[in-house]
Amino acid sequence: MTPYDVPADLEDLVILCEQAGRAILAVRKAGFRVDSKDDASPVTAADLAANEILVAGLTACSTLPILSEEGRDVPWAERRGWRRFWLIDPLDGTREFVDGFDDFTVNVALIEAGRPVLGVVHAPASDTSWAGVVGEGAWRWQETERQAIRVAPHWPPRILASRAHLDAATREWIAEIPGAQLSRCGSSVKFCRIAEGQADLYPRFSPTCEWDTAAGQAVLEAAGGTVLAAKTLDPLRCQQGESLVNGHFIACAAPAWRERLAVISCQAVWGERKPLV
Repeated sequence: MTPYDVPADLEDLVILCEQAGRAILAVRKAGFRVDSKDDASPVTAADLAANEILVAGLTACSTLPILSEEGRDVPWAERRGWRRFWLIDPLDGTREFVDGFDDFTVNVALIEAGRPVLGVVHAPASDTSWAGVVGEGAWRWQETERQAIRVAPHWPPRILASRAHLDAATREWIAEIPGAQLSRCGSSVKFCRIAEGQADLYPRFSPTCEWDTAAGQAVLEAAGGTVLAAKTLDPLRCQQGESLVNGHFIACAAPAWRERLAVISCQAVWGERKPLV
C-alpha cells in the first residue's frame, strides 16, 4: 500500500471506477425510473448500483471510512474525527444522465486533513478516466492508453460552466473578462478538461457538495492547477463543518492568476471596483 492507503497501482482504482461505470451504462441500456431524494435531487438505480460496487471495492482494499452521496448519512460528530477518508459520488451529473447527455462521471477522492490528495474521475460514456495524486502527477486513460496530463494556461481564458447551473453571477463574472471563450458541460469533467490543457477556468457560484468536486480538484491540482474558494482565493477545502455544501469556487489552470481572479471576483460578484491586474 502507498502512504495514502490506496492500491499500490493507481490503475486498480481506475479499474474499480470503470466497473461502476459499466453498471451505470447497463442501467441506462435497460431503462430506469427517476426518484427524488429529500433535497429534490434525482436518483436512479444507476446511482445505487455504482455505489454498491465502489463501496465494496474500497472496503476490500482499505480500512479508511467512506462517505458517499448515496451512502448512509454520517453525523458530523462522527465525521469530524476522520483525518483520512474516501469521498465518493457514484454518479455525478445524474441530471445529465437522466436527460440523455453523456457527460456524467464516477468520482472517487481520498481526503487527507481536509484536502483532496488523490482523485479518479471516470466518464463511462466515452470510456475515459482521469486520475491524479497531488505532488506526483496526473494521467488520462482513453480505453487502454494512459497518458500524462498537465495544465496549459491561456489568456484570454477558455471558460467552462455548468450546463444546468449557469446563473447570473457566473455570467457577470465571465463578462468581466474580454475575449473569454465559454463552453458548457456537466459533471466533474470540467475539472479534468482544465487538467488536460483543454480549458482554463471553471467558476462556480451556485451550490455544489464536496463529493461533486473533490475528485476533480485532486486531478486538477495533481496536473498543476488549483481550485480556489471564490471569496478568499484560498484552496478549497473539505471537512470544514457539518454541512457538505461547498462555497463559491473557481477552478483554475494557473495558480499565478490568483490576484487577477481576485479582482474579477470583486467586480463581478461583490460589486467592488478595482483595476484589472
